[in-house]
Amino acid sequence: MSRDLLKDTKVLVCVGSGGVGKTTVAAAVGVLAAKEGKKVLVLTIDPAKRLAQTLGIEGTNDITKVPGQNFKGELYASVIDHKKTFDEFVERAAQKSEAVRRIFENSLYKQLSTSLSGSQEFTSLEKLYSVYESGKFDLIILDTPPTKHALDFLKAPQKLATLFSEGVAKWFRDPEGKKSGIFGHLIQAGTRQVLKVLETLTGSQFIRELGDFFINIEQWQGKLLQRTTEVQRMLVAPTTRFFLVTSFDQAKLKEAEFFSREIRKGGYNLDTVILNRVFPHWLDLRVGYEGGTAEQGLVDLYMQMKTYYNHRDAIYRLFEKKMSRDARVLRIPDLVKDVSDLSGLEEISALITEEEKVP
Repeated sequence: MSRDLLKDTKVLVCVGSGGVGKTTVAAAVGVLAAKEGKKVLVLTIDPAKRLAQTLGIEGTNDITKVPGQNFKGELYASVIDHKKTFDEFVERAAQKSEAVRRIFENSLYKQLSTSLSGSQEFTSLEKLYSVYESGKFDLIILDTPPTKHALDFLKAPQKLATLFSEGVAKWFRDPEGKKSGIFGHLIQAGTRQVLKVLETLTGSQFIRELGDFFINIEQWQGKLLQRTTEVQRMLVAPTTRFFLVTSFDQAKLKEAEFFSREIRKGGYNLDTVILNRVFPHWLDLRVGYEGGTAEQGLVDLYMQMKTYYNHRDAIYRLFEKKMSRDARVLRIPDLVKDVSDLSGLEEISALITEEEKVP
């Protein structure tokens, strides 16, 4: 698989619902690529403790070479630090150091750079793009944030850019309408009324912070819009591919079907859909019970289990039939254990390679 999938691929984006194993799949694909000689970076958001330990990134946000590897290429990993990424973007984009200092002290900015809806998605893509720009890695794999609806992730930067559009900013930057002429002055008269109500509700300090915020973002407002365009261009480039990861849960499978349509509608390159943790690794549905000396209770239990997994297999086949029209579909079995070291990731990467060989 990797030779086809990774050929001419510079960015791989792993998307899907929360709890489907995106981070582990992203890391396993990273191992696969490093084995083939690529210099790979896995960017993740909030890995499980054991996986973070495996990748050597527990307690650090630096780009770290994964310890204990002996690959033809190199594997690196990093947890995205949203505030640091936002700060670095502002420092690069703003032209006046005084404005940078003032914006960093602004309480609204502190909220924006850490917890405002859409800001974490923006910083994830900003980090991805800045590493992509650096040209230091052959392949960058992004493990996307656990959004309720993964589509929000792709739309977040545009939403953030809209929030900072000049139309909104000038409301607070020039509330008196001094630069807008007679017509603008009439509109601003309404604005002043709105601000007066806001001031009554939230206090004058908040409104002053808001006005100060929009005055000081003036230097990087345009850069934010430009950056959003550049990120979008990277996401739809032929060298960027999407992995959609899902698992057994009828709601998650339906969500995956919907999301795959939206990915294609958005012009993104959905390359592969991964059904993760489909069956226990040891289970072979082709094997039947042919009689013997086993206890009847064990035989009954085995047959019940087989009926259950055959039912799941029928659902998988239906899902694969729908999805295979637009992307390759791969199954990864459940190892029935936590991935707690690099050998576990290598095991999953080997299973992905084996699955690709299945006709």
